[in-house]
Amino acid sequence: MADKKARRWAYLSWSGSVLLLVSMFYVELGQLWFTPLIYSLFLAIQPFTYRDPSLQLFPEYFENPVSQLRLEGKMLHVKQHQLAVTDVHKVAIDQLDETKAFIDFPYNMYGKLKFSFPLEQLPAVKTFFRQHCPHIQIVS
Repeated sequence: MADKKARRWAYLSWSGSVLLLVSMFYVELGQLWFTPLIYSLFLAIQPFTYRDPSLQLFPEYFENPVSQLRLEGKMLHVKQHQLAVTDVHKVAIDQLDETKAFIDFPYNMYGKLKFSFPLEQLPAVKTFFRQHCPHIQIVS
């Protein structure tokens, strides 16, 4: 987090320096003074619009969600990730809309393990967790 703030402030300092140089150039040429202001606003706002590409806005879709869930010993495999079963206490499984349901691990790896699947598969997914991981609370 501190690294992000440092990069943003460095970027703001850099954009301020560029603004100063560009504005002196524009004033010397007698150009419009608000053009460098518009460019500087763009440069100042840009570091705050960065989005983490690892977070998904919409969950991936799988026809067979049980194929993405596997329990081997004390490890729960979800998609390509592994979680220690003892570290997972809650899982969010619920209806997303009229045709889809979703699964997410908001307390472990929020945003990386969520995916959606056909609503008809919802009971099978809940049954998987009730049978193989009874200590995990299903949040709906």
